[in-house]
Amino acid sequence: MSVMSVRIADDKRHALKVIASIEGKTMGNIISELIDEYIRINRTRINQIAEKSDLKDIMALSESSFMEWDNDEDEIYNDL
Repeated sequence: MSVMSVRIADDKRHALKVIASIEGKTMGNIISELIDEYIRINRTRINQIAEKSDLKDIMALSESSFMEWDNDEDEIYNDL
């Protein structure tokens, strides 16, 4: 399992913590559920792109998303 660092506003983190507590879940559980749902919703679109393109084209579409992770502050996570 990998570690992912996410920056969110303090008020959103507080609200998530309260909701997680009420639901008897951890914040990590809620985030994981949300990611699973996002992947499920978008899987069809990803498969459609994959049918029309090769893997290099698909990775090019997501390249800008990974640029925010390429910074000195997050270098500590590279070896995990």
